[in-house]
Amino acid sequence: MYKAERIQKIKEIITEQKRIDVSTLSLMLNVTEATIRTDLELLEKKGFVTRYHGGAALNTPEEASNQLYNISNDIKIPYDKEKEQLAQAAAQLVGEREWVFLGPGTTCYYLAKALSKRSNLNIMTNNFYVINMFSSNPSIRLMFLGGRVQNEGMYTVPDNITQDLEQIYLSKAFFSVDAVSLEAGYTLTDIYILDIIRTVCACCKEPIMCIDSKKFDRRSFIRLEDLTFTPSIVTDKMPSSEYVRFYEEHGINIYTL
Repeated sequence: MYKAERIQKIKEIITEQKRIDVSTLSLMLNVTEATIRTDLELLEKKGFVTRYHGGAALNTPEEASNQLYNISNDIKIPYDKEKEQLAQAAAQLVGEREWVFLGPGTTCYYLAKALSKRSNLNIMTNNFYVINMFSSNPSIRLMFLGGRVQNEGMYTVPDNITQDLEQIYLSKAFFSVDAVSLEAGYTLTDIYILDIIRTVCACCKEPIMCIDSKKFDRRSFIRLEDLTFTPSIVTDKMPSSEYVRFYEEHGINIYTL
């Protein structure tokens, strides 16, 4: 595929999906992630997308006026209305003095933002976005799970997460995935997140999957688990009747605003 054809294909994909990560584009177009980054840089210069760590988002008037800045002025998180609404619903599930884990990704950043003015919270995370959001609130107790830094997603991968969490007990844990389907279950683009989610969920009373409405009826690169993996999900709006029926039949709670 010539460069012009590839860039046109990237534009079509981003126009349809609104935002996408570098690793997914690399797999879809069978080119290196470095090539995708170069293409996205060109599209950003033309004003078609806004790049952020690990991906890019389609530029629209709303998104252009709602850029959220995090960690430093060089790292941008595009405004996402669905994730913001989801986070408001998820925040209602967090009680005072509970130990809560917030996983990698911008969905948990939005949840941290929704919780940032609260007090008497205990937060464990491996997400730099989350740490930055809570850093100015002294009434929130923070525990950061260290390890190798994944620069694309701004999170850490512990060398031995099972050992690190051996004596830990969590009330709740919030995670997100990249895609959800009845056939494939929960799927991700980032293989490093698999063990983190599975290990944290094993030492957690109530793991909760956060799914914005754009992610239903999609498949990503690698399977996490089927849709019965967590006893509860949070979303910005109710999914289609097929998903509602499945979750209800399996006793899974659906939380939304």
